Amino acid sequence: MNYGRVKFLLAVFFIGLVALVGRLAYLQIVKGDYYYKISEKNHLRIIVTNPARGKIYDRNGILLAYDEPTFQLYTYPYLVKRGRTVKERMESLYTLEKRLDEILGIKLDPKVRDRLIRGYSTKVILKKRLTDIQVRKFYNNWQKFDGVFLEVVPRRVYTEYARYMPHVLGYVGYPSKEELRNNPDLSPDMLIGKSGVEKMFDKYLRGEHGIKTATVDARGRIVEILMEKQPKRGSDIYLTIDARLQKIAYESFAQSGQKSGAVIMVDPKNYDILVLLSYPIYDIQKFSDGLSKKEWIQLVNNKYKPLFNKAIYGIYPPGSIFKIIVGLAALQEGVITPYQKILSGAEIAIGRWVYRNWDPSGCGRINVMQALEVSCDTFFYQVGIELGAERISYYTKLFGIGERLNPDIEKRKSRVPTPQWKAHYIGEPWYLGDTINYSIGQGFLAITPFDSTKLLVPVLNGGFVVKPRLLKAYFDMEKRRFVETEGEVFRKLDINSFYYTVIKKGLYRVVYGARGTAKLLATAPIKNAGKTGTAQVFRHKKRKVKIDKWELQNHAWFVDFFPYKKPKYVLSVFVEHGIGGSKTAVPITKAIIEKMFQQGIVK
Repeated sequence: MNYGRVKFLLAVFFIGLVALVGRLAYLQIVKGDYYYKISEKNHLRIIVTNPARGKIYDRNGILLAYDEPTFQLYTYPYLVKRGRTVKERMESLYTLEKRLDEILGIKLDPKVRDRLIRGYSTKVILKKRLTDIQVRKFYNNWQKFDGVFLEVVPRRVYTEYARYMPHVLGYVGYPSKEELRNNPDLSPDMLIGKSGVEKMFDKYLRGEHGIKTATVDARGRIVEILMEKQPKRGSDIYLTIDARLQKIAYESFAQSGQKSGAVIMVDPKNYDILVLLSYPIYDIQKFSDGLSKKEWIQLVNNKYKPLFNKAIYGIYPPGSIFKIIVGLAALQEGVITPYQKILSGAEIAIGRWVYRNWDPSGCGRINVMQALEVSCDTFFYQVGIELGAERISYYTKLFGIGERLNPDIEKRKSRVPTPQWKAHYIGEPWYLGDTINYSIGQGFLAITPFDSTKLLVPVLNGGFVVKPRLLKAYFDMEKRRFVETEGEVFRKLDINSFYYTVIKKGLYRVVYGARGTAKLLATAPIKNAGKTGTAQVFRHKKRKVKIDKWELQNHAWFVDFFPYKKPKYVLSVFVEHGIGGSKTAVPITKAIIEKMFQQGIVK
């Protein structure tokens, strides 16, 4: 082995190592401050520019929601925590806090301050929605706010008409961590739909964010733009909702003095949703901008549940409005004929159980049209027994009740019971008494207020089960044109069309018959027809005992259509714990029709 050569190589390696260590020491110790300042001078930054969301209009072009520009202050923690020591960085942060307070009147939220302390390169919003005075003061004192920037961001604004439909429109917010993870097209401070129409049609409304790659100096100011893609504004959408009718529905319900319920109005031809009201409502603008803790607690603790969309999420026994389905099923199945009269007394007995008519005097010998007129329970008890639970359920589902014809709108299924359902969920057999209760819309049956419109839509449009529609059209921003959405027919019911006429005549008698349960509507300015419903919530041991507690009072329903000869509107009014359909739901219906007539909407 050549030991001389090895020694030489070791000597060279040692000298090189000493030189390297020396150079590192020089750069770190002697020239450390110099290179620290140089490294701060230029950084590469990706800047995301959020798009304006599309506008929302009603079917007639009434503006409901739009974006307006607002200003917010933001920074990056590394820009305001200047200095090489922890003490220097905290002093720098304290100086920023002091200037924000003294010059702009902005006190940092503790959570924001914590993000500044813990963060480094993540964008931190210091203050949203600056006032004009704050913006002016910031510009006048910009040199005192190194590393702090002002940017324009959109704010969602809801118009006067929009305040009557907060549950329909919903609200926007920033993406959750899960949403960001699942959708690469989103950015952390991009507004997206969180509920209602804003969420349902977010793919149209959202638009595409812009992106800018730039080099910035040590103060965060842009030195050079390397690449830029402009944001694309979201598409405008046009709903099937009629804002005028929504307002009328709200005002009619509010003026009635009732506390809670829902109003739905649809076009029976194409199932366009014209009104979708859940009452009471909440302040949609305040909810969007942000509620105080006190305001939030008040909303959550309100026993009438203003945040809960009763129209599509609520589920209640329908009571006598369900007799429309039972009567039609009995006609189609040959259980009864249109003019066949059945003796319907004050009650029927099944073993030791007695099932009474709502009117203790009974109904006498009546046909199905007269039975609808007086809402005779004992008539439908007998018809229901002949039909049986399976056939009642079959026709109920045939009409789309218990089926989400449009899952984007219908978030909850109605409960349509069968003997198999009861065995599975209750663990008990189906009794004849269950069928009797079922035949008058009581017992295990429970529907959403929205589903109540399905009782009439096929009856009025010739037997077609149609997909409900909430989006009428949208404006394609790429092709610069309006795109009308198309309706969808699910099925044509194989029911004798004459039986629809029979049912309609019965519903006409409800309003104009001598014993009709909705005679108040006979004086309405438009010929109409419908069915009252009273759904029992609590049964007292003694009959005719007044129940004062709101939570225990019966629910009230009325489903209506008008004009009678050429129906354009199906209207359902549900009053939670409203005592009775004739007492509370019918007067609200009349008020709505009268206002529509007065405003020239219907003639």
